[in-house]
Amino acid sequence: RWGRAQEVYSEDPVLSGYLTFMFVDGGQVGNETKPKYWQAAACCKHYAAYDLETIPVDRYHFSAKVDARNMWETYMPVFDMCVRAANGAHVMCSYNAINGVPTCGDPKLLNGILRDQWKWPGFVVSDYDAWANIYRSHAYCPNMTCAAATGLNAGMDQEGGSDLAITQLQAAID
Repeated sequence: RWGRAQEVYSEDPVLSGYLTFMFVDGGQVGNETKPKYWQAAACCKHYAAYDLETIPVDRYHFSAKVDARNMWETYMPVFDMCVRAANGAHVMCSYNAINGVPTCGDPKLLNGILRDQWKWPGFVVSDYDAWANIYRSHAYCPNMTCAAATGLNAGMDQEGGSDLAITQLQAAID
């Protein structure tokens, strides 16, 4: 599965991808008088390999062990349809890490796949405090300033939730 069970259409990544495309494309369509303006801006979430709440550990500390084939065959088809095919307005990176790297601090996921490979023009927002969790729960960084810089350099645009990470951006730049 590409996301938590209550947030997906099916366990089949191809079927879920097509249904996601139709939902996002339909929701973002303009109206008759202003067809270029969206009625809504869709969020493609939770990017990526995020499918648990508390078992075997809580979602804030979980690191999914995912090989390349499983990533592209199981987790990425829905995001491909949401981001590239339907041009979803934004992507929400998830609480978990993948292979030890928090998703909100992973330049391969954010800048690499979304922007460089898929040429996606949207913005990336963290799940509630997931940017701050690069430091707080994953201990991927030694402090919040490092977490702020890591997220920004990976491709984060907006912190969802509090402002724990973004208030450290000036210190990260200095």
